[in-house]
Amino acid sequence: MLVAVIAIVGASTAASAPITKQNGSAPVFKAFTSICAVPGYVNYGNCNGDPTKYTNVTGKVNAVQAKAGVWNLGISFTGVEAGRTYRLWGNRSAANRGEIDAFFIIGTTVAALDGTAKFSYQTTDPSNLGFDLNILNEDELRGTTVVTSFWSLQALHVLNPDGTLYVPGA
Repeated sequence: MLVAVIAIVGASTAASAPITKQNGSAPVFKAFTSICAVPGYVNYGNCNGDPTKYTNVTGKVNAVQAKAGVWNLGISFTGVEAGRTYRLWGNRSAANRGEIDAFFIIGTTVAALDGTAKFSYQTTDPSNLGFDLNILNEDELRGTTVVTSFWSLQALHVLNPDGTLYVPGA
């Protein structure tokens, strides 16, 4: 009888485990690029001709596929200005850089005192998803890009059949 109970508990625990998990030490990618380092953008926004501006800001995307066809993304950044407001934008047209009408807001947050900003996003289609982290001034909607995966052409792709995500070349 005890063996049967242990087998049932073990089976239910396995069934509730995520299908895929790309977290912590093995994030989907850590390939965010300073907008100032993207060719053609050295004079954009706050860059002021300095291609090294924002290279201290790093980001990573962790992913958990809790059930088939649903990915929970945790997107976090370090090295941002504490107390400043940041907005994370997504764009599914990453293969067609320049389609700014395709951007959508993932979230807005105030950076923590330790210089971190964190966002969550759930999607049923992560393919070709790129990101822009923008810093906002008061009453701004779009803000100014700090780091990007969109403009540097680094987009998420699904690695079938297990549903794990990857970024080519990252």
